[in-house]
Amino acid sequence: MSDRTAAETVRLSKIKRPGGVFWFDLRRAGQDRDGTWLRGPVGSAWGAPHDRGALSVPVVVLLAADRPWAAWWVGDPADRRVEIDVCRPPEITDGGWRYVDLELDPVWHEADGRVEIEDRDEYDDACRNGWMSADDAELARTTAQHCADLLRRGTDPWLRRGWQLLGRAV
Repeated sequence: MSDRTAAETVRLSKIKRPGGVFWFDLRRAGQDRDGTWLRGPVGSAWGAPHDRGALSVPVVVLLAADRPWAAWWVGDPADRRVEIDVCRPPEITDGGWRYVDLELDPVWHEADGRVEIEDRDEYDDACRNGWMSADDAELARTTAQHCADLLRRGTDPWLRRGWQLLGRAV
């Protein structure tokens, strides 16, 4: 994995429809065949339409421009987990990355190995209120199931790399 840009800060913008833009100021952790790795140590800035703050736990994010999901390793001592944001394929911007959230989030919990798909209520609202096209809704459903299956198997090497990088994000 290339680590030449480790100190560079990038903004990751997550667009929620109709909620607005949620952003995270993260650092480049490297790039490999699986995509671009970002890390957010404790204290990294984040913002939402009506709030701002700093991360209270470390995170690592993996994204790629050709893949409709972004994986987040969350170092919460009460619930260490991998969350996958199903989204339109992320886009590189002048200052970092952005993606449109498609609401469904497969999550693997380290403590008990449980995998669940969260935010079905937000997905249903987005579909019902016309905030998501029929094509995006289908992409969300199929990608969420595919990612939940990946998490259940737990064999993809990038899953281990995320945990290794999370240890360095503290």
